[in-house]
Amino acid sequence: MYDLIIRDATIVLPGGRLVADVAVEDGRVAFVGSNPAGPARKELSAIGRFLIPGCIDGDVRIAAPGADPDALWAAESRAAAARGVTTFLHRPAGPGALEELDAVLAAASRSSIIPFGVWAVAGGDDAAAAARVAEGGAVGLSIRVSDDGLDLERLAALHAETEGLLGVDAEDPATVSRMRQKWKAVASPLHNDIHPPKAALAAAKEILRLVRSSSRPVHLHQLSTAGELNLYDPYHDDGPLTAGVTAQHLFLSTDTTDQQDGLLKTDPPLRPELDRRALWAAIKRSRVEVFSSGHVPLTRADKSSGYWDGLSGLPGAETLLPLLLGAVKNGRLGLERLVEMCCEAPARIFGLEGKGRIEVGADADLLLFSEGETTRLRDEDIRSAAGWSPYIGREIGVAPQLVVIGGRIVAQDGKLVDDLRPATALRYRR
Repeated sequence: MYDLIIRDATIVLPGGRLVADVAVEDGRVAFVGSNPAGPARKELSAIGRFLIPGCIDGDVRIAAPGADPDALWAAESRAAAARGVTTFLHRPAGPGALEELDAVLAAASRSSIIPFGVWAVAGGDDAAAAARVAEGGAVGLSIRVSDDGLDLERLAALHAETEGLLGVDAEDPATVSRMRQKWKAVASPLHNDIHPPKAALAAAKEILRLVRSSSRPVHLHQLSTAGELNLYDPYHDDGPLTAGVTAQHLFLSTDTTDQQDGLLKTDPPLRPELDRRALWAAIKRSRVEVFSSGHVPLTRADKSSGYWDGLSGLPGAETLLPLLLGAVKNGRLGLERLVEMCCEAPARIFGLEGKGRIEVGADADLLLFSEGETTRLRDEDIRSAAGWSPYIGREIGVAPQLVVIGGRIVAQDGKLVDDLRPATALRYRR
């Protein structure tokens, strides 16, 4: 007997749409087609509705000052799941001992209701971090290059000395240091002036050189400028380079958003409107592979110390898919492209076994919804421990009518079910 049958759903795939029944058994998709043989414990009609794989958010940081890790994983996973995110990849803010990474995994295993994985971060014991990636304990090795992180020479060395997926968040440290000196007397400068696009472009040139020198896969965590896009574009199909883009950089810009004395400080910073529009154009041309949220659950109090002392990061996991569905409603994004960038591509790039597709044998992470139904984001809609969102008032897609994770229904119409269970760590393809 099947656990669940969803009948007559319009399954959305990157290559098109298919009307079919989907049967789930033991946490996996067991049948896709017409009229599965045998009954199910629960059956649902999906006539006129869309079925897609669960959304994979490959760039979140489930950490905040003074927060209990278990409580934070519980809150953030529940907030995200109710709105359609079914997989998290945690990327720490900076290097730490592997014991710290193990503590994160332990907290997630106790409290997260969605499957989770971690990035190992360079800058500490890099040999141990690289070994953790090689043995399947992390999705990849992540490197931050800035004036408060590693330098470009160390990036080149790690590219040559380690193996597996290399995640990069880079800007030229010398440029950023000069900008800090230039603006240090200003109480509340634009973050984009301290971390200007030219710093990102200088680093991008070194990244491109490395990518063209070997077959080592490199993933850019958060592409944010037109200059980077223009540099990478001629070589996009020639090397093992992929790029992610966040909702922050797609829906906010320095020209349209009040910077509010550091409240919207994030890295990479919000960019001018020209850069934001260039990102949308790149998405339409399939020059960017992955959507992510860049989520950091910082409260307003965490960010209340002014620009120079305030923490960097914005909440956004629970609004990622709703914002993108709003873009679908307004014709800025096709539903097939959304599925490719939220589901199939991140599963492929990050090596997530069983994720990102609806086919026999895949994990039964499923979202059922009606296209075109939108609302406005309200303060009372926010479930994250952050307690606020920079997207209040924006048009967003309504919560999925059904969220299935590992074959179990976890949310209906934005409301979580009562018998939620902890999820498991992700399996990586190597």
